Amino acid sequence: MIEVCILNLMPAKEAAERQLSGLLGAGARITWLTTASYTSKNTPREYIKAKYVTFDKIKNRSFDIFIITGAPVELMAFKEVAYWRELTQILDYTRANSKFNVFICWAAQAALHYFYGVDKYALEGKYAGIFKQKIENKASVFCRGIEDGFNLPHSRHTSVKRSDLQKIAGITIEAACGPEVSIAYDGNLSALYITGHPEYDAGAIHLEYLRDAAAGLNPALPVNYYPQDNARLPPADTWRKAAEQLYKNIINHVKDLKEKYNENI
Repeated sequence: MIEVCILNLMPAKEAAERQLSGLLGAGARITWLTTASYTSKNTPREYIKAKYVTFDKIKNRSFDIFIITGAPVELMAFKEVAYWRELTQILDYTRANSKFNVFICWAAQAALHYFYGVDKYALEGKYAGIFKQKIENKASVFCRGIEDGFNLPHSRHTSVKRSDLQKIAGITIEAACGPEVSIAYDGNLSALYITGHPEYDAGAIHLEYLRDAAAGLNPALPVNYYPQDNARLPPADTWRKAAEQLYKNIINHVKDLKEKYNENI
């Protein structure tokens, strides 16, 4: 059994739970983590109390995989985020208490900033839709079995610069769409930084598009998402196969790490 801890910072917590647990599979035992310094406004407290624990309950444990999700705070300065101090404590914890870490979307930017001082940059418009990826590391164990040109959902307002990542010894760019790095492997900290959302189901970006429209943000249609660019037509999940293989590769990598240390699975 693979022991997984997931700090779920997404506003739609149940959807994120369903998406990530589906990719991790029945062989993963998941502990769901929430912040103590900030209470979600989108999920009932009773639900959080019943399903989630806070950092003080797990800080003396270790995990095979630690995942931190994205969060809708990317336009804020890192230190202005209500739970930033707590998050940095958790990031420090992952360095010694998790065999492998996965940082998704804003969490990838936050981890890169905290560990290496990498800045994030606001984009002119929201980078949202389905983007074809070039596998840049042909020897990547994480992209094994995934076709070059695979699709990956993105939904964000900020980005990190490829040139900043290339300055860091030990970080390898695994996959990208032009200048936008989508997956990077950190050999120093045994981590993947995923700037997109491979875990998303078919309707996730649609719900975000509707949310942005309702908020008066006048969002552009997500790229390559709706059939015929018609938001009334249901989108197809064209990235699921690649997402499943990516997480299968992550789990296999962790199993290899456990075998290296002669641990039981």
